[in-house]
Amino acid sequence: MSRRVTRRAALAVVAGAMFDAPCGWAESAFAFPLETPDGAAIRNFAISPVLAPADLPGVIVTGAAEGAPVLYEFFDYSCPYCRLASQELDLLLGPESGMRLGLLHHPVLGPRSAEAALFVLAAQKLYGDEAALRLHVRLFEAPGRMGADKARAIAESLSLDPARLTAQAGSGETQAILDAHANRALTLGLRQTPAFVLGNYAFIGWPGSELVQGFVQALKRCGGLACPSTAQ
Repeated sequence: MSRRVTRRAALAVVAGAMFDAPCGWAESAFAFPLETPDGAAIRNFAISPVLAPADLPGVIVTGAAEGAPVLYEFFDYSCPYCRLASQELDLLLGPESGMRLGLLHHPVLGPRSAEAALFVLAAQKLYGDEAALRLHVRLFEAPGRMGADKARAIAESLSLDPARLTAQAGSGETQAILDAHANRALTLGLRQTPAFVLGNYAFIGWPGSELVQGFVQALKRCGGLACPSTAQ
């Protein structure tokens, strides 16, 4: 992995560390002593299994075959570090990756982020996961300011009916799904993006694809984000 990528990953992790931690949680409560290649500490902690986001509606799951561990990402469409994570995760995922990705909306950066999230949830409801995933990817690829107008224009370029999407995005049903995602993130103590849940653990910030691959392998072998011999 290049020095530039590791530096960007370290900055993404440090940005996450600038926000408040869950109530009563301190640095000494890290579940594993994880660091980026540049030495930035990766905030991580155990979560209650009953709070794992697998039960939530509106989660798009993509990647390897059924049965592989799912990395759940809480993201915001206006978050630059979420954009970086999206780019690297696209390269990481595949039939041989041994992992899946679950996408959850957490629009912490303002109403325009929420507007885009509502359009993706509307696309999922009306057209299914594949169409919603295409819209999700295109939103992260698109430059400029996020919001309903951009989401609507991109959706139309994907041959999705903008009028139907606008109506569905404005429905109470769609808003309730968005609220469920955001509320679960806050219950877990995830107040910033990107934030991730893997197994019974959460970690804050994007540490880079190589480390994430290591977390997945450690989960398979040892049930955590690191095995005893590698948690140093």
